[in-house]
Amino acid sequence: MPCALAAVLLTFAANAAAAPVVDVFPRADQVFQELKADPRAIRLGASYYRLEGLDRSDIALGHSWGMTRWRSSSDEWTWQWNIEAMAYSRFTLSGELNSFETVDFFGNLPLAARRGKLSARAMLFHESSHLGDDYIRRTNDQGFRYSIDGLRLTLAHDLTGWARVYGGGTYLLHSVPDPARKAAQAGVELTSGKLGWSKMYPLRLFAAQDLQYREATGYRTNSRTVVGAIIGFDSVPRSMRIYGGRYDGYSAFGQLYRRKESFTDIGISLHF
Repeated sequence: MPCALAAVLLTFAANAAAAPVVDVFPRADQVFQELKADPRAIRLGASYYRLEGLDRSDIALGHSWGMTRWRSSSDEWTWQWNIEAMAYSRFTLSGELNSFETVDFFGNLPLAARRGKLSARAMLFHESSHLGDDYIRRTNDQGFRYSIDGLRLTLAHDLTGWARVYGGGTYLLHSVPDPARKAAQAGVELTSGKLGWSKMYPLRLFAAQDLQYREATGYRTNSRTVVGAIIGFDSVPRSMRIYGGRYDGYSAFGQLYRRKESFTDIGISLHF
């Protein structure tokens, strides 16, 4: 796995270096589109759900910055380098005082490529996870050190103009506290064309399914399903996604990765 990921990174870099056409600060999601159902996809948004009899909210404060895009002289390949960061937090909602439970910090360096209907992303990433002060005071649980660094490769194929499938793997170069280093991911996304309700604010419907399997939890299935609507703005490259979803599997938060969770949520995310 490490050799294969390294070979992909070197291939990406070699092709990108030879490309004569360069765009600076392009949009981040056009070469390799965000995985809509991945719980840890970089985004700016919030969701609400009930878990263990309590009202919960996840807040994602993240963004992907497009840095440079290259196009080959034959126009067959397009390459792009982004920088991504996100703080991903969970709160317990209780009216007057909301309890801060946990937060994960992400830093990613993805390199993406596209040729026709095929796209790929190779990514160096870092993640750390920390318990919230309110959670520590309530439970006296100090948590543990959670810090991982790794390589992730994802391949995607646009089957039609409205259907996309993807799959890939992760290998951790550094992992604390669990020595397990491997993970796999696969999914499918369906997105409609623009519906004719508004010329200025086009509406599209979508459904997405993401499956993840981590060695750290015995390769048991972590399933995330979302359905919703994307409201775009033709005058500017921005959109808003409103969705309902279902999660079944081990927690997406590092400090809680050994805990099984099942919940149905509603959420919103903004995309720039």
